[in-house]
Amino acid sequence: MTDERSTLQIERRKGFAIVRLNRPPVNAVTKTMMRELRATFDELSQDREIGAVILGAVGERAFCGGIDLRETADGSTTESPDLRALLDSNWEWRQAQMSIRQCLVPVIGAVENAAIGAGFGLVGVCDLVIAGEAARFGLTEINVGLLGGASKALRLLGPSKARRMLFLGELIAAAEMHRLGAIEEVVPAGAAEDRSVELASELARKSPIALRLAKESILRIEGETMMDQYRTENDYTTRLRTYHDSDEAMAAFLEKRDGTWTWT
Repeated sequence: MTDERSTLQIERRKGFAIVRLNRPPVNAVTKTMMRELRATFDELSQDREIGAVILGAVGERAFCGGIDLRETADGSTTESPDLRALLDSNWEWRQAQMSIRQCLVPVIGAVENAAIGAGFGLVGVCDLVIAGEAARFGLTEINVGLLGGASKALRLLGPSKARRMLFLGELIAAAEMHRLGAIEEVVPAGAAEDRSVELASELARKSPIALRLAKESILRIEGETMMDQYRTENDYTTRLRTYHDSDEAMAAFLEKRDGTWTWT
């Protein structure tokens, strides 16, 4: 059974569910998607028929190309950004990620093509990640006047690679992510969801009580350091958004030109 929501596609199969981002071509994250992700994962967490959830995407260009910059740019002003709106958006995005991270059953990310910015953030809160060999991962926020994702990069990649990713906005190939231990498996392009279905089916055969306690135990062992770090990132992103240079970076990216920096 497939349930179509405005930004998501939810398919229930025997023992597990597939949640697909559904805003092609690049599945950019909007505030509506943030709210729908939170509601969907909270709902699936409480469903005793669900033993695992796959987080995938519709379309061939990207798993997720990041936050919807046009929505973000439309909500900004060059004189005085609405700080309450910025804080509300940050809160919505944190809550969406927390609902995935704290889902009571394992969440498998099925990633094809680009997982950039917010897409990398989604990867960072999954329990296991299966990537097609053409997948690329990156934090490109610095190129568009934003910050974020370093907490996930630190957890997945370590401090040196996280810094390089954050400062340069470079993309990392799936094979390199696997070599670094950041993702579970690399499969032929186009096969990430099929492989994730195999894993989800296997998970769904486990004792539901044991599986949920296993998930809860590892979250408690890891603690909430990553999400606490992410809260700090949100604070610095909000600070950056109060500068004209942030709006200029976003405009330059959308207009495909170099930015003109004014230190204001």
